[in-house]
Amino acid sequence: MPREPYERELANRLARAGDRARIDRDHAAVPDRVFAADLRERLLSQLPDRAHHPRVGWALPQLFRMPRLVPVGVAAVLLLAGVVAARDLYVSLGDRSRPTPMPSVSEEASATSAPSVAPFSLEPVVVPSASAPASVSVAPTAEPTVRPTPRPTLKPTPVPTPALAQLELSAAGCPGGIVLSWSQYEGGAPFNHYTTLRNTTESIPKAYPPQGGAVDPGSTYTTNVEKTSAVDTGVSAGVTYYYRTMAFKTGDGVIGASAITSGVASPVGSLGGLDVTAVAEGTQLAWTTFEGEGCFTWYKLVYSETSFLGGDSYLAAISDPSVGTFTTGDLVSGHTYYMRVQVIKATALGAFFAAETTVATYSVP
Repeated sequence: MPREPYERELANRLARAGDRARIDRDHAAVPDRVFAADLRERLLSQLPDRAHHPRVGWALPQLFRMPRLVPVGVAAVLLLAGVVAARDLYVSLGDRSRPTPMPSVSEEASATSAPSVAPFSLEPVVVPSASAPASVSVAPTAEPTVRPTPRPTLKPTPVPTPALAQLELSAAGCPGGIVLSWSQYEGGAPFNHYTTLRNTTESIPKAYPPQGGAVDPGSTYTTNVEKTSAVDTGVSAGVTYYYRTMAFKTGDGVIGASAITSGVASPVGSLGGLDVTAVAEGTQLAWTTFEGEGCFTWYKLVYSETSFLGGDSYLAAISDPSVGTFTTGDLVSGHTYYMRVQVIKATALGAFFAAETTVATYSVP
C-alpha cells in the first residue's frame, strides 16, 4: 500500500478527532497553534524517513508484519493521547477568555515564533528561521507630580499719603487761662474742622480720637477755617500743658497739624479796689490799669442793683489798656449799685477774665 494514501488517512483521522473535540465544546477557541504543531511533529517523527525509503507499494502480507505494525500502533496511541489531552484541556479551560498556553519544549523553542499554519494541515510545515526579538522590560516612566504654580499675592498699590499741611501754633499763658493761636489751613484737601488737643506730656499723636493720654479741651472745635484762636480755661495755674492743633477732613482724617508747643497759666489777676465818686458830669470810676501783655482785649465795666455781677449789664467796654478812669451820667439818683471793672481776653472761639477789681458799692446822690 503506498505511503501517500496512508498519510492522507492519518491526516483524515486527526481531522475527525479535532472535529469531535470542537463539537463537544461549542463556541470554544481553537487549540493553541504551538500545541497542534508540536503534536503533529511528534506524530510525523514516528514515520519512516522519506529520504531513505523510496516510494514502493506495500503488499498486504507486508502490512501485517511486525516492523510495519509498530509505526501504526505508535501513531494510534499518540492519536488517542492527543485527543484525550485536547479534550481535557478544553474542559479545564472552561469559558476563560484567554487559553492557558502550553509550556514550551525548551527555552530555545519558546524564543522561536510559532509557525503561521492552519491546524492539521497536510502541507509541509515551514518553520521560520528568524527569531523573535528579545523582549525588553521597559520600566514605566514615572509621571512627574504636577505642582500648581504659586500665585503671587496681589498687594494693593499703596496710595501715597499726602503730606500734612504745616500749621503754626502758639500757646500763651495768661492769668486765668491759656490763649491758643494757630495759622490758617491752606492745604489742598477739603477742610472740615479744627481741633486742638492737650496733654501734660509731649505725647500728642496726629490722630483723633486723642491717643497717648491727650484730651480734647472742648473749646477749640470749629468748622470755620478762618477762626484760628481759642482759649483753654480748664487748666491749673503753674502747670505746664502741651498742645497740638490739627486740621481735619470729613471722617476725622488729619490733613494738617502743628508742632507741639506748651503754655503755663497763672491765677486770675487783681486790679485792686474800684473808686467810685460823684463828679459834675455824674459818677466817675477809677482803677489800676492792667499790664499783662497779650492777655488783654478790653476793660468791661459791669454793674447791677444786686450783689450778683454775672450778667451782661455793663456801663462800657474800653479797648485801651492804658485807660484807668471812666465817667458816666446814666446812673439813677437815689439808687444803690454794685460795680466792678474786669479785664477780658477774647478770642475767635471764646473769652475769659484775666483780672478784675473788687466790688464797689455806690449810692447815687
